[in-house]
Formats: sequence, C-alpha cells, structure tokens
Amino acid sequence: MRLALVNDIRCEAAPGLAGICQQCRSPLIPKCGNIRANHWAHRGQRHCDPWWEETEWHIAWKNRFPIEWQENVHVGQNDEKHIADVKLPNDCVLEFQHSPISDIERASREAFYKSMIWIVDGLRRKRDQQSFAKTLRMISQKPLGFTGFESECALLRDWIGRPVDVLFDFGTTDADQSAFGKPVLWQLHPEPKRRVLLTPVYTEAFINLMHKGGALQRAFFNPPQQAPRLSPAQPSQSFQQYSRRLQRNRFRF
Repeated sequence: MRLALVNDIRCEAAPGLAGICQQCRSPLIPKCGNIRANHWAHRGQRHCDPWWEETEWHIAWKNRFPIEWQENVHVGQNDEKHIADVKLPNDCVLEFQHSPISDIERASREAFYKSMIWIVDGLRRKRDQQSFAKTLRMISQKPLGFTGFESECALLRDWIGRPVDVLFDFGTTDADQSAFGKPVLWQLHPEPKRRVLLTPVYTEAFINLMHKGGALQRAFFNPPQQAPRLSPAQPSQSFQQYSRRLQRNRFRF
C-alpha cells in the first residue's frame, strides 16, 4: 500500500519510518528501492484486506487523484472495513481491477460500496483488446455509441450485466489517436437485460469529471439482437481505421 499511519498521520513510505496499517492497526515496513515504487508492507503476512491489489497500473491510476482521496478505509454494515483505491469527496469509490475476479466478489464489492465505478485493465490478457475492437458495432452517432457481442469477447463476457459503470482501460494506442484524437476509456453502461452498451469517454475528461464530483452520463440505445452486416458507410471512416489498426498491430504487454 502507498499510505500508512505515522504518528496518526497518513504518510508515504520512506526509509527509516515505522508505520501502522489504517485498517488492521498492525505494524508496516517501508519498502523502498529502485525497481518498485515506494510502498508499505505488512510484517510477515499478506495484506489484511482480501480485496487489496497493487500493481504499477494501480499506482499510476491512483496518482491521477489527490493523495487524500487514495486508500481510505470504507466502513460498511456490521463494521466491515475495506480500503478503497480512491474515494471521492461525494463518497463514490473508484476500484481499479487488474487481476481476475469472480462474479460473487464483484457483487460483494458493489453491495459494500454502493456508489462505485470499476476501472478495468483491458491489457491484462493479450487478446482482449483485439477481440473487443473486432466485436464493436456502431449503433448511434449522437451520442456516439456502440454495442458488442459477449460471445466473441471474453472481456465483455466477464463484465456484462453489472449494476454500476465499468470502464475498460486499453492505455494509449495509435488506434485511439486516429479514431478519437485522444486516449479513451470504454464505458460499459449498467444494463439489467445484459445488453452490451458502450460509449468511448476521453480519459482526461473522465478524470476531470471525477475531480469535479460529476456523474457519468447515461445513454440509452437499442442495440440489434444479432451482429449486423456492415456496409462501407457503417461505421464511420475513422472507426474503420481504428479497427484496422487494432487488427494490424502487434500488442506488447
């Protein structure tokens, strides 16, 4: 973890400090070196929070927000406690998910935090980005919206039907630059009917929106039940270029 209590003040890890875990109050050791970012570790045990996960991808995302919003203990019913990756001033929690996670655990976190948004690492598996792009079909231009087919994409199968927003992060790609001009996140809208409704959201705009305490927009489309046969005019030329780039490029992970 990035933060621990040092004399009851939340501090980052540094050589010579002695910290206390915000959640379990056990001693923490500062880990400081040249390979990984400075962090705190429990003495002789794994992290006290079973939901905890920390990668360089997590750290990069958390650092896009003020340090006082990061790694705050969230207390639920029956005094259950978990450390939220980022907790916004409006109490909405941002959870950054890299590793595999079961439907039971997803539902558990959603019930615990209630107001939350998932940000999912779309580059964890090598084929996810290509299969995701391959299955996208434009269904609306105003607002710009797409559908996808979970039978063709493991990433969509994993996350379809959540009651909260899910944002897929594929990093910065030439395809995104070509199609949208800037890096985007793909917003999977909550859909009780388990339909795939997707909107590209500028990464920078999403971060700014969260800083201002805003809410993600809701879009309602009527996606086709079967994948349509695309005519030369559908989707737009820029998105055709996007799809071709994804199919042509070799991705490095």
